[in-house]
Formats: sequence, structure tokens, C-alpha cells
Amino acid sequence: MKRAVNQQKGFTLLEAVVVIGIMMILAGIAIVQSFGSREFYQASSAMDTVVSQLRIARELAITQRTYVQVWFVSNGTTQQVQYQVLKQPGTNENNGPVVTTNLPTQTSFMLTPGVPDTPMAFGNNSAIYIGNVSGGPVTMEFTATGQFTDGTGFNTLNGTVFIGIPGQKNTARAVTIMGGTGRVRPYSYTGNTWIE
Repeated sequence: MKRAVNQQKGFTLLEAVVVIGIMMILAGIAIVQSFGSREFYQASSAMDTVVSQLRIARELAITQRTYVQVWFVSNGTTQQVQYQVLKQPGTNENNGPVVTTNLPTQTSFMLTPGVPDTPMAFGNNSAIYIGNVSGGPVTMEFTATGQFTDGTGFNTLNGTVFIGIPGQKNTARAVTIMGGTGRVRPYSYTGNTWIE
């Protein structure tokens, strides 16, 4: 009489434990790699906010053939980019509404210690350094030709806006404005150099 052989298919307990162990190691590596990325993305989002608002202001000035005034608000907990279409330059008559956009939570206009000036070299004496003035001149606006000026239409303003999260060097970001053309360029700091 032949003896029936019971051949069950499946995994042994040891094989299952090894697979679970490998999965836990991979999950641990993924968690460690993700630390800091939230802050990295917040800083990049803040930079994108500044870039987009400045580009919108410039495009409005060109397409509407008028002036668009720009402000940067940085006081305590308030970190904003604002702009307003000036229908009658030099007056408050018939001006458009002030458009206000907040920077993402935890980010602010700031200089990160140990981070050099951008390749444009417009200066880094303060977090907002436009036209060689900390915080920028009282009047900053895009003209109908796209230039970024001090409100006279003659004096173009070059400058840089620095952004980051306090205490985190890897979150240093910058936005430069080339006054003659109004070109807005974003930069991220990699730890040893700025990249566009």
C-alpha cells in the first residue's frame, strides 16, 4: 500500500518573518529619507508664491499698459506679497483692489546664516534687498514695458527677496528681479551653491 504524501504549499514561519523584517527596514529608510522634505517643500512653495505673484503683477502691467505697484509685508507673523493695478499712476483714483497672498506657514522673508548672495549679486544685506535698500524703496512698480522701477519710471530696481524657514539652511530660497527687463528668477540653495 502506498503512503499518501501530504505536500502543502505555502511559506514557513521563518520565511514570513524574514520578508516582514525586510519590509520594515525599507519602511524605516523611507521614513528617514522623508524627514525634512516637508520643510523643503514649504520653502519651495513660498518661493513659488513670490515668483508667481511678481510675474502676475508684471504681466498685468504689460497687458493693461499701466503700472502695477508691489509690496512685501513682513512683520512678525505676517509674511505677504501684495500688488495693485494703478489705473491712474501717482494717485489712488480708480486703482484696482490690493491683491494679497500669504507665504505658507512657517516660511518667512529671511536671510539664512552662512548662505551667500545669489549669482545675480544684487546684494544680501537684508531679507528683502531691492534697489540697494533694505525692505525695498517705498514705491516699487512694474511699468507698461515690464520694467521694475521706483515709481519714477526712470530708475530701474534690481533686487533679491530671500525666503526660508528659521534654523533650516536647506530651505534657503531666493527670488531675483532684474529691473531693466522685469525678469523674475527663482533660486534654491543646495548647501553649497545656488541653482535656478
